[in-house]
This record gives sequence, C-alpha cells and structure tokens, in this order.
Amino acid sequence: MHWFSFDSAERIPKHPLVSTRQAVKLDDTHQLSTAPSTSGNSPTAKRGREDMRNKRLDILRCIAVFSVMILHGNIWPFFGNIGWVGVDLFFVLSGFLISGLLFSEYKTRNSISFKRFFIRRGLKIYPAFYLFLFLTAMLSRIVFRTLSPATNYLHEVFFVQNYWHGVWDHTWTLAVEEHFYIFLPVLLLLLVRLSPNRQDPFRALPWTFVVIAVLCIVFRAASVYLGVPNYHTAYTASHDRMDSLFFGALLGYLYHFRPHILGNLLHSTRNRILIAGCSASLLSTICFLPRDGRFFSAFGFTCLYLGFGGVLLLSLYVKGILQGKIARCFEIVGTAAASVGMYSYSIYLWHGPAGSWFPGLVRRVLHVSLGPYERFVTYMIGSLAIGITMSKMIEYPILRLRDRIFPSRQGIVALASDATHPQTPPLSKLTDAATSRY
Repeated sequence: MHWFSFDSAERIPKHPLVSTRQAVKLDDTHQLSTAPSTSGNSPTAKRGREDMRNKRLDILRCIAVFSVMILHGNIWPFFGNIGWVGVDLFFVLSGFLISGLLFSEYKTRNSISFKRFFIRRGLKIYPAFYLFLFLTAMLSRIVFRTLSPATNYLHEVFFVQNYWHGVWDHTWTLAVEEHFYIFLPVLLLLLVRLSPNRQDPFRALPWTFVVIAVLCIVFRAASVYLGVPNYHTAYTASHDRMDSLFFGALLGYLYHFRPHILGNLLHSTRNRILIAGCSASLLSTICFLPRDGRFFSAFGFTCLYLGFGGVLLLSLYVKGILQGKIARCFEIVGTAAASVGMYSYSIYLWHGPAGSWFPGLVRRVLHVSLGPYERFVTYMIGSLAIGITMSKMIEYPILRLRDRIFPSRQGIVALASDATHPQTPPLSKLTDAATSRY
C-alpha cells in the first residue's frame, strides 16, 4: 500500500474594550462601514462567506497540493528533488490562517475558547480523514485482499503517524498540524493569562517563535549530527518541524496586531523587490542541497519557511502589477487554480490512493495499456476528481452543519491602521471561511 515515501515609527493602534467595540466590515473597496454580522445559511451569510475567501491564498494552496501530487507522480526527476516543498508551504499557510482564527476571536471577545476552537477544527479534519481511512481500508481488504496491521491504523487514528509507521505515507503532515492545533491555543491562552496588557496579550509571541525556531534547529541537528543520521525524523517529527507553522503564526500576529509593521515593510517597491529576491534565494536552496543531507536537514527547512513567508506576504500585499490582456489571462488561470485550492484538503488526502489504484482501474476497465505519461495524467485527473467529489459530499456539508451548531465566534474587526495603510488586505478576507485547507 505504500506507493511512495515521505522520506498544507507608528504607535500600536489601541482598540476599545470588547463591550464597546462595534463590528466593522471592510468591503472589496476597503471602505469602512458598520454592518450587522451575518450567520447561518441566509443568502447574505453565504455571500459573506464567499466574499471572505482570499483568492490568492487558495492559489497558494493549489500550488502546494500540485507540487506534492507531481512529486508523487514520479514523472519528472526534477520534481523528485523539490516537489516535497509543497508541504512546507502548507505549514506556513496553516500557521498564518489558524492563528488568525484565534487572534480574531480574541479581538472581538477578549477571550479564546479552546473547547470551541478544537470542536470546530475537529469537525473540519476528522470526518473527512476517518472516512478516508475507513474507505481505503475496505477497498484494500475487499479488492486487494490485504490490510495494514491494526497498529498502523491506530497510529493514524491518534495522529502519531509522524513518529510511528502509519498506513499512508503522506498523512504524517496531518499529525504535525494536529499537534500544532493543540499547542498554539494552549500557548495563546497562557499568554493571555500572564500578560497584563488586555489589548495585546501576545506581545511575547515573536520571542516565543525565536525560542521555538532555535529549538527546532537544535533538534534537527541532533537528529542528523549525533550518531547515525535520521533524516526521516528531521523531516517528519513535530518537534523538528513546528517552527514552520509558528512562523506562519508570527506573520498572523503581525497581520492582526501590528499591521503597520507589515504595511510599512511592503509599502515601497524597493522593499517588495528585496523581499521577492530574498524569498527566491532562500527557496532556491532546494536546487543545490539534497534534502537528506546533514546541513539541509538542520538548517534548510528554516530557509524554506522564511522564503514561503515572503511569498505569503507578497501574495497578500502586492496587487496591480500586470495590466491589460496579460492580467486577464493570469486572472483566468488564477481563478481556476483558486477553485482547485478550495478543495486542497480532500485532494491531498485522496491523491495517495488515486496514485496507487486509479491507473490500474482504468487499465482494467478500458483494457488499454498505459505508459508513464498516460499513468501520470490518469493519476492527476483521478486525484482531482475523487478529492473534489469527496470534498463536496463530505467536507463542505459537515462544515455547513458545523457552522449552524457551532457558529464562528470570530467577528469581522478592522484595525485602525487599516485606514492608514490602504494596501493592507482587509482582515475580513482572512477569517474562518479562508481556511478551507483545514
């Protein structure tokens, strides 16, 4: 069943207290207007959820999932060396978006509910994942007359497959993110309790990230420099990879509580070019250094999340570069990519079985011989078709039910500095509706 081996100068603006804070909605033209919040399944609520989606983040999701899919298609050796970085892009996006949910909740309620957060995350992750495990187990048993050991399934069920062998080799990333979902809200709740600053109790988060980043480098270095190098642990273990997610959380903190810093940083064209150049240089390390090498295993993942962080910021802040027909062409391509990115979680889940089984099914049903490229095309189409279908049948219906039973507590709050930085993307586009990967 294991068909591949992995070895998603200004002052800080002061906010009024929650009891006097009014929900504010930023429309697409970045104009401030007061409006009642919408909830439920009314047409207004549905339009609001659609408007809150950030198209550029969906495009990044599409790039990430396609990178992993092409890697596992085993069609181009070049992608065998670099396609795995789609996972690191997913990690940075996850940290940014998931932390944003908690920051938004605090800004509107002056509190964070760990229980509610975990219930909503669970309803996003668990149904699709556990159904995936059940259906693939049934197909493996009925069709192929084989089944992985029960202990492997237990590792998957309890999200420890990044430490002990699971059933599918690509689900280790879900374990890393699951551990992040537990660690992050606990950390933020601790900061809320210890900080005397009620407006921004997360001021220690940047230094917390520095500590986590240094510890992860130390852990990875220990994995590959002490004794026999264990590159697999350095790549998949949560204590070795948590820095990628927390860097995304750091960007989320700056975005929600220090928007003027990011606004000033990305305001000038020179700074944007510098960030783009630095990001490209950091990401290019995968072309020159092998992943399963001591130096890259210890320090290379740091280069990747810093590079992808720059890509994320540029995707949020840089607009209007292209004009005319070129812009329209890119808009068409971007819209198609964003449509795929909306279903990236289920596509990521099902691309493993699709690669293992779908080409063989097509060959038997159609009685045709498939060459390498035909197998690759069949695998890609099958992954997209199955992933999008399962997302529409399972993932999104459950999310709609979740939103009725446990509606989001994140209000739509505009920071005062948004008005002073017109190029800052509206926070309303980065709420729970934007986290479709999860």
